[in-house]
Amino acid sequence: MDAFLGKEAFPGPTIGTGAGTAPGSYAGQAHFTGCIAFCNWRRDEVAAVLPDELELAPNTSAAAELHPVALVFGEQTEGATIFGGVTFRMGVNYHECAFAIPFVKHRRGRYLHTFVPRMYSSFFPATWVGNAHYGFGKEMGTMRWDGSLFTAASADGTTVLRASIEPTGEWVPAPRCDLPNFAAMRAVFALPVVGRRSDGTYITSYFGWDFGAAHVRPARAAISIIAGLARGVNPRSCATVASGTFEVRSMIWRLSWPVPCRF
Repeated sequence: MDAFLGKEAFPGPTIGTGAGTAPGSYAGQAHFTGCIAFCNWRRDEVAAVLPDELELAPNTSAAAELHPVALVFGEQTEGATIFGGVTFRMGVNYHECAFAIPFVKHRRGRYLHTFVPRMYSSFFPATWVGNAHYGFGKEMGTMRWDGSLFTAASADGTTVLRASIEPTGEWVPAPRCDLPNFAAMRAVFALPVVGRRSDGTYITSYFGWDFGAAHVRPARAAISIIAGLARGVNPRSCATVASGTFEVRSMIWRLSWPVPCRF
């Protein structure tokens, strides 16, 4: 599927001793219900979003001029803190919208990461922790669903993003899901996640996406980026790639403890 998802288009080590290994414990979790959508953008447009120290991995596919980006948006419910393997349920519900760029590496490094230049959250503690400890470039915002339309706005009320979702199949239990690119999507978000704190420090963490009790269905999304999504992102309308959008229900989204990034 051109530049979309397939690791074969971005060869090289993905997770190893240099990038860190997936964690045995997590710092927190929530149940996510929403949408995971991928688009192909021109490589030069995606590269313009990255800090100077990061670059896109070479794309060896037939669509070498493209690079995938991901938008993940919806509601986090049953928020909980995890400490010493014990889950402390906080009963917190809030909305989030994340912009992520997979297959990114340090200019002097070799390991692939997913970079998160911007997230919007409606919950202040999640915003503060995401910036101070994880470098996710989080901002406070307001988000809502109006039927199949998702809208995200910044704290001053400026609309940042609109996404219209159209299902193209039925809900199925995620453990039995054989949708095209579902496994590839999961592999992308199993990559180490890199964030950049305000002091320029790079931090690595991991998303633990547990689909064991989740449901998923395929969809199409028409996404309009209005303004302010991230540095270097111009307003645009973009359709997601074929077989590149998934609606999910009740996926457990865990986040590891942050550690210094070793590229």
